[in-house]
Amino acid sequence: MFKSILVCTDGSKFGDTAREYGLHLARKVGARLIGLHVMDARMLEGPLMADISGWIGASPYAAQLPQFREMLREKAEAIGEAFRIKSLQEGIEPEILIRTGHPASVILEESAKAELLTLGQKGEHADFLGEMMGSIADRVSRHSGRPCLITPATFRPLRNILAAYDGSAQAGQALEIAAELAATIGAPLTVLSIAQKGNLDEARARAANGVRLARDHGAETEFAVMAADRAGPAILQTAEERDSDLIALGAMGHSRIREFFIGSAAAHVAAHATRAVLMAR
Repeated sequence: MFKSILVCTDGSKFGDTAREYGLHLARKVGARLIGLHVMDARMLEGPLMADISGWIGASPYAAQLPQFREMLREKAEAIGEAFRIKSLQEGIEPEILIRTGHPASVILEESAKAELLTLGQKGEHADFLGEMMGSIADRVSRHSGRPCLITPATFRPLRNILAAYDGSAQAGQALEIAAELAATIGAPLTVLSIAQKGNLDEARARAANGVRLARDHGAETEFAVMAADRAGPAILQTAEERDSDLIALGAMGHSRIREFFIGSAAAHVAAHATRAVLMAR
């Protein structure tokens, strides 16, 4: 199972929930916990600061720049310290990383050093996003070579796992991770196969293959088949009906061209789920 878990924390409620999931998993699987906060360099170098320099003049702006940097540093240290204190209260000694740069790029770079990446569905500006997933979470989940755990606003202990399986290599990778996790924490696992275009026999055969794969990893497993035109909403509906705490699925399905035109089921699930989503590629 996971030996190291990297948690992205930004001080937002979604970041705090990501920390809760990281702590929960670290306790369950005995993993090393790493908290990462990225000071967004765009706050100092991008259009925002250019606008400020236009308002107050270049010379005053240059004089204030060190103060802006110090404010970001103080905020980062406070967030890191809060992460450390909360972890110690849970009996876990974390490693705290504070980096500067473009958040998505830094997260992708640091995630290569861990076995699981955990980050909030949205960030500091969640109130402005509505149902949309944050741009950083979206970019990171699409490009990370590590499994990504996208966490919602509210923490749910992992007691019941749903794995969406379409027979693709990415879905198989997600299913293996879900099965190992289910076996490790003693949670039941449901393998879900979506019958698109009404092909129920094919979906049942695919689900049965998924069950065999999961049971090879020691997980208590059953399967479910659902007929639907769109996989994303069907996965979310099944998760609600079965009260699943975690949805596992591949970061992309069989047809990248089809996903390009109609939207990825994984992206839909990650953006709209009210429970944690594990994405693998």
